[in-house]
Amino acid sequence: MDILVIAQLVTGIATLVVATVLIWQMIIQKKALDIAHNDADANMSLQAMESRAGQQRWFADKVSDEMLERMEKGYQFLTNKEKFMLRINHMNHSGVLATEWRLGRVNRNIGYYKMTMRRHMMMEDYKAPRDWFKISREKNKTLNYPSKLDSSVGDTNPLLDPNYNILAGEVYEETSGKKLN
Repeated sequence: MDILVIAQLVTGIATLVVATVLIWQMIIQKKALDIAHNDADANMSLQAMESRAGQQRWFADKVSDEMLERMEKGYQFLTNKEKFMLRINHMNHSGVLATEWRLGRVNRNIGYYKMTMRRHMMMEDYKAPRDWFKISREKNKTLNYPSKLDSSVGDTNPLLDPNYNILAGEVYEETSGKKLN
């Protein structure tokens, strides 16, 4: 065997060893990134739940039996302070949920978001939150919401994904039995 052939063989084996080591390192790095992603998702889930629970405790502390009776009737029956409390509650809940959607929590599972929105709109129990949702939607008409879910529309605005608003509109229609304009 010629020395040149031996050198080429040694170089080829060394290249193969280096490539194998690099591939192994990439596999280890991918596993570490997957673990970090799962940890981040778990942390985000916990923070969202803590935020929502804190908001619910705040609202439960502030609400009175009389306010609940007026909430059953509708938004227009609330006092100015109660309307303010309801708006703040709505903005906080919506802000957390919209942020979860924007960050892709639970892979934007539609069932999760609809269930959470239904709970926030208090299903059939209270009319006032749904009234406020409709009023706030009317105030934001300039946002030009699309009428149905469209995967090509998503992520056009970093703070307000139109698909998220479509889901909210669908939940409003399901819980109120009324169509949005």
